[in-house]
Amino acid sequence: MAYPVRLRGKSRVRAEPPAERDAGRPDFRALVAGGPVAAAAAVALTALLPVLAERESWAPRLLALAGAAALAGVHLTAFAHGRVRRPGLALAAQALLAYGPMLLLGALWSTAGGFLAGGLLLAVRPARAVPAAGLVCVVAGLVCAWPTGSADAGFAGAVSAGIAALALSGAGAAARLIAEREEERRELKRSAIAEERKRFSRDVHDLLGLSLSAITLKGELVDRLVIGQPGRAKEELAELLTMSRRALADVRTVAAGYRELSLADECRAAAAVLSAAGTRVTVARSGTEDLPPEVATALAAVLREGVTNVVRHSTASWCAFSVSKEDGTAWLEIVNDGAGGPADGGAGSGSGLRNLLDRVESLGGTLATESGADGTHRLLAAVPVGCGGVRRHRAPDELSA
Repeated sequence: MAYPVRLRGKSRVRAEPPAERDAGRPDFRALVAGGPVAAAAAVALTALLPVLAERESWAPRLLALAGAAALAGVHLTAFAHGRVRRPGLALAAQALLAYGPMLLLGALWSTAGGFLAGGLLLAVRPARAVPAAGLVCVVAGLVCAWPTGSADAGFAGAVSAGIAALALSGAGAAARLIAEREEERRELKRSAIAEERKRFSRDVHDLLGLSLSAITLKGELVDRLVIGQPGRAKEELAELLTMSRRALADVRTVAAGYRELSLADECRAAAAVLSAAGTRVTVARSGTEDLPPEVATALAAVLREGVTNVVRHSTASWCAFSVSKEDGTAWLEIVNDGAGGPADGGAGSGSGLRNLLDRVESLGGTLATESGADGTHRLLAAVPVGCGGVRRHRAPDELSA
């Protein structure tokens, strides 16, 4: 049920809270969890009532009452929580409590054998449990038939023990299934939370790295120009404000989930940041207008991180990057001459390239870095477009910039 809520003079419809919405609905997990308790109580009463009805002495009645309570307690402790706890000890206790009172109670106690048969079905593999449980039921039938030699009494005793065993094992198996499904649900929840944290960390790093680097560079440039060239400083400050607003928009979109990036916008932004850092830039693009959004976003993220590494971790005087599509594969290549710097942004430079590797490999692509003998550093990403596979090799001189 939904109900209106007034907020600042306007009405809107708010969904009923989950606790109120689910009120009155049966909790099937609670019902299934209560099944073993109900089954154990029913079987215990089935074994106890014939003794109370047939025996007038208090000794057998108290023995039956204590035995039924003990059998139900052992069963619920060992088999009613979704996991079998100490099966050997539990089965031994059930055997003693099922057959020990028979010395005094005889056929009236035959139904109690269902506890032992049900425990076997829950604790032992089916190939061994079924014959063993069947043997327990047959023994219960023989105990019923022994005093009078009646086949009908023996059959009835075996059937009652078998029905009790099936009821106990069925309720226990249902509780076990619910427990397993609950554990799977918790594991899926933990995995989803871990994946969401990973996505959030990756998006914050990938989306904000270049923007914050650009803001820092622009701020340093404005600081140098504000005295000698105030007009140009004002222009650079306007660009800095634009970059900061863009970074703020990126922060807001991180929490919203997947965000598409414009490859063309990222190319222009990367060139502007490199130029602001005093690095000579060469850009080449061809055949990228019709790339699928997920491919363009992955390449845009790689471009952001690659250029951020050039600005932050290298001493590059020039940088060339190329984006193209050839033979069903989208390529992004970034080359600079700053591999001899303090950190060239290689595979071991931090979590950035590991995040990008996850992005690219999720689309079936590849990501590789290499440093040349002449002090150059090369980052190459290849992502398949459509149904085509990735062409695994590309010569260094194929950079078209």
